[in-house]
Amino acid sequence: MTRREVVVTGVGCLGPWGIGMPALAAALRRGEPLGTPVDRSAGYHRDNAATLVAACGPLDLSPWLSPQAARRMSDVSQYAVAAARMALQDAGLGQVHGERTAVALATAFGPGAFTEQLARQILEKGGKAASPFLFTDCVANAAAGQIAIDLGARGPNTTICQREAGPLLALLQGADDIALDRADVCLTGSVDEMRALSHAILDRFRALARPGGDGELPRPFDRRRRGVLVGEGAQVLVLEAETTARARGAKVLARVGPGARAFDPSAGRAGFGRDADGLAATLQARLAPALAEVSTIVSTASGARQGDALEAGVLRRTFAALPPVLVPKAVHGEYGGGTLATALLALAGSEFARPAACSQPDPELGVVPFAGRVHAGRVLCSALAAGGAAAWAVLEAP
Repeated sequence: MTRREVVVTGVGCLGPWGIGMPALAAALRRGEPLGTPVDRSAGYHRDNAATLVAACGPLDLSPWLSPQAARRMSDVSQYAVAAARMALQDAGLGQVHGERTAVALATAFGPGAFTEQLARQILEKGGKAASPFLFTDCVANAAAGQIAIDLGARGPNTTICQREAGPLLALLQGADDIALDRADVCLTGSVDEMRALSHAILDRFRALARPGGDGELPRPFDRRRRGVLVGEGAQVLVLEAETTARARGAKVLARVGPGARAFDPSAGRAGFGRDADGLAATLQARLAPALAEVSTIVSTASGARQGDALEAGVLRRTFAALPPVLVPKAVHGEYGGGTLATALLALAGSEFARPAACSQPDPELGVVPFAGRVHAGRVLCSALAAGGAAAWAVLEAP
């Protein structure tokens, strides 16, 4: 079967930077981590625990989500539906109901707040007291389902739970849905929330940056890195076949180029692997022609000690001379976030600051985060996940 060319025609995003692409671009120009104090009142955290979270804070979603609809949803579903409607508005699309509209959404943790509330009800009052309202929106695929319900999208509906690699895997899934003519429109991206319980659990796994003499900051590729700033948010892209988008006069933001998926068997269930050679060989074998023209890399690096080392090893084995490497997770945090949106900003020629916390690049890694205005014709998005999943995707200027 002939594959159709796939393009991005709309984007919606929200996160600790606020709402929309201009707000994200402004945050990345400043380069300052968007961490705020986490709520520790529930007593989940230990005394020496991480204190910061990249939280969304109060957001006015009313232009995209009515109060009546919002009260039936968890925060995760609200974020996802609002970002999806924002993306459709950006794409100039009105009604997209029917069996030709697909959804491919990634989430690392799903609606944690609803899940915690439901578990409390069951533990404290017994199973008969469990709220069916909470149950319907506490499963991982709730957000993708809520998008489908809200828009009447009855096409393929996929939820991907592969941690840091999820957003790129969702993009590749959505691109396949369009390329193989399973859908005319696909809403793809990622969404996550970060509540105190999840934050405390990640801290006990020593995944988060903790207070120290030089502050509590995410430091991708830095010699002082010691964990991530965990965050929340949503990003949704509208994908269409290029012929369809051009025919309706849509503004094309990017063309979705080749992509690749891989798995690192050296990874444990909760940690990063060490097989940089194997991952680099897979990347080169599957994307070799496109890699020669990559002018910018949007990296998964987040300040995780082993994760950043693995990412650096893969990139250095793949490129003889590294193009500019962007590290947006130093600003908006891990999960939720805006890595796909960042790639679109790079294609649009945005300016990026080198995060102030990344002032001492680790010489053993050999990767220095880029600072300046990007002139990208072809962007490589890279994502390596704890647990072993890996994904890469190329986005090209239209």
